[in-house]
Amino acid sequence: MKILALACFCVDVFPESGKILPGGNALNLAVNCKLAGHEVFVMGNIGKDKYGEILKNSIDKYKLDRSKIYETEGQTANHVIHIDERGDRYFKDGAWTGGVWDKFKVSEADKIFMSGMDIVATTVFEPDFENIVQAGKTAKILAADFHDVEINPLYEKYFPDIDLFFISGKNRDSAVFRKYLKTLSEKYETVFTATLGEYGSVAYKNGKEYICKAAEVEKVTDTTGCGDSYQAGFITEYASSKNIEKSMQAGSRFAAKTLSHVGGFEI
Repeated sequence: MKILALACFCVDVFPESGKILPGGNALNLAVNCKLAGHEVFVMGNIGKDKYGEILKNSIDKYKLDRSKIYETEGQTANHVIHIDERGDRYFKDGAWTGGVWDKFKVSEADKIFMSGMDIVATTVFEPDFENIVQAGKTAKILAADFHDVEINPLYEKYFPDIDLFFISGKNRDSAVFRKYLKTLSEKYETVFTATLGEYGSVAYKNGKEYICKAAEVEKVTDTTGCGDSYQAGFITEYASSKNIEKSMQAGSRFAAKTLSHVGGFEI
């Protein structure tokens, strides 16, 4: 199975421990898909700097195909992440520096490359999201992470092309939020999935609700990247079985493993 993850690649800076680790939504997801045994490709911009070298080293360590990683003049994206006593991450003002990530655009050659993928995974925050969706819909499965945005009708134009929709619902009113996702699932063929942190996850397809408990963990070390890991588990299982319940369970297992260490994956 060929999986392409794009386009956010950054380093995560953890002031409390002094660690500087490779990360970003695309890389976290890509590594976990690789660990699941699939052929994984990555696409996006990194800078010609020390942070870019950290990313290249991690990509090569996990044997991801980086032929579509573009090294450009400028700063590699980076994110300053703080971790509280419960293991929850939090951010202060100015934590995110987009650098060359902000300038990524899908080229015609990229579009052709994407058409050969079984799965394309991306996020709504990508600078060229609209073009990514148009190119990614040629894959068998297009997955998109909407993070914690407030969904409004402007986003609905994308749903006919998105097969797997993910969103963080941890801090939302559950009854209103779930009803809205259920309603969307009755309008579109998309699988709408919300991760709920320690409360597990919920998904909707054609108006039917699926609920999955969070996998148990002995200790939460860091929540960074657990959403990306969940999506990797869900996507890879769904691509082979089309079983939503099994996909949610796989996502939960992947997320639980990520909670046991600092950063989105072990390096």
